[in-house]
Amino acid sequence: MCMCLKEIIKCPARIVCCCCECALKIILSTIMSALLIVVVIGLIIYFAVYYKKDEVPPETHAQAKNLIDQLPKAMDKFLKALQ
Repeated sequence: MCMCLKEIIKCPARIVCCCCECALKIILSTIMSALLIVVVIGLIIYFAVYYKKDEVPPETHAQAKNLIDQLPKAMDKFLKALQ
């Protein structure tokens, strides 16, 4: 009779232990997935914004300004050629 009571007490303990173990695995996997997503997003931001940010040399700015200044004259020339 004593063994029967002992088994009755052990069964719910095993079920609770199994449920807790399963819940712990789910919580840990959720935390690790969220951490992985945060790391991936961080790497994307790092490589997109900060990594090898090339500086534009000043002569490039001068060339661009020169081209912008010549644009109206070139458009006028082009439109006169179409007429």
